[in-house]
Amino acid sequence: MHRPRATSFCLATLAAAALATHPALGDEPTMNAGDQPTMSRDDGLPRNIILFIGDGMGASQITAARIAQGELSLERLPVGGLIATHAANALVTDSAASGTALATGHKTQNGVVSLSAEGELVPTVAEIAEREGLATGTVVTCSVTHATPAVFFAHTESRQNHTVIADQIVESGIDVLVGGGWSYFVPASEDESRRKDERNLLAELGERMPVVRSVEEFRALGDVDAATGLFAPRHPAGVEKRGYSLAEMTERAIEILARDDDGFFLMVEGSQIDWAGHDSDLAGIIAEMRDFDEAVGAGLDFAEADGRTLVVVTADHETGGFAVHAGSIDDRKVTEAAFTSAGHTATMVPIFAYGPGSVAFGGIHDNTFVGTTLISYVEH
Repeated sequence: MHRPRATSFCLATLAAAALATHPALGDEPTMNAGDQPTMSRDDGLPRNIILFIGDGMGASQITAARIAQGELSLERLPVGGLIATHAANALVTDSAASGTALATGHKTQNGVVSLSAEGELVPTVAEIAEREGLATGTVVTCSVTHATPAVFFAHTESRQNHTVIADQIVESGIDVLVGGGWSYFVPASEDESRRKDERNLLAELGERMPVVRSVEEFRALGDVDAATGLFAPRHPAGVEKRGYSLAEMTERAIEILARDDDGFFLMVEGSQIDWAGHDSDLAGIIAEMRDFDEAVGAGLDFAEADGRTLVVVTADHETGGFAVHAGSIDDRKVTEAAFTSAGHTATMVPIFAYGPGSVAFGGIHDNTFVGTTLISYVEH
């Protein structure tokens, strides 16, 4: 086991001091001045990490969901703050650049997947977790080759290189892969394939885990140590027509990954909050936000029972310049809202955290802070 970097020690020490008055934030041990940094996942750092990303989720998206829901799972996370989201080359980021910062701790150009601003490959928290012996997975409501899931398991100069991303996902050590996008994994000769070669990535994945293309088959899987479920040729339908919840898939992913005695890293994305923002779709924002929040609740249920799991919830950027103008708390309705844009904005996005190491995420940070901090927690 590697020795924690100095950054990890500083963050853990900060957390330990705060826990004297906030024990629910985690279980970091108190350290005296002059003590040597000998922390590991066995004591002060999280054994498991679940990172939730609400794509396009800003404060107003959360506000609308809270009005409609009455109470959110997000309210169970005791640590909160804000994250700046700009890319290396633009004030307004896209999901690839912001996702790269969350996954690697490095700024990059819009459209680039886990390469530095200078074009160099930078390791991701998922890759480092794999190297350290942790199980890894991702659950998303888009194609698994889309920008946000891609940045955790692939490296390429363009987020549009879906088949390259699919190749690299299969070549990674990923243990749970859930979402859409099977058309990028099947040979060109198969109907609906988006590949230009005859490589069958689903067969390659099938050599080390069950691979299914329907929710029913995924639900029928028994006790497994790894699994792939790709439920659409490209993107799954919106939550109202999807036929399953993000919470259900999150629970199943956690169940599988938690079988690894060394711990796990899981990234869960509520992908279509963003698309509703692009479409100025108030009802869509609320529906996708509620689906995402239920998934956060599933992660928190596990973390609270486990006691060794860090849950972090944030966004890659805000979409739509969305604002709530009128509604009723009693009736649980938003009756008037507005959008300033059909695209992303530069607005800072919320971050919430619970569990060992969560104290570090309070306050205002750059999005690279998320990546560097998570990496410091898994790199031992």
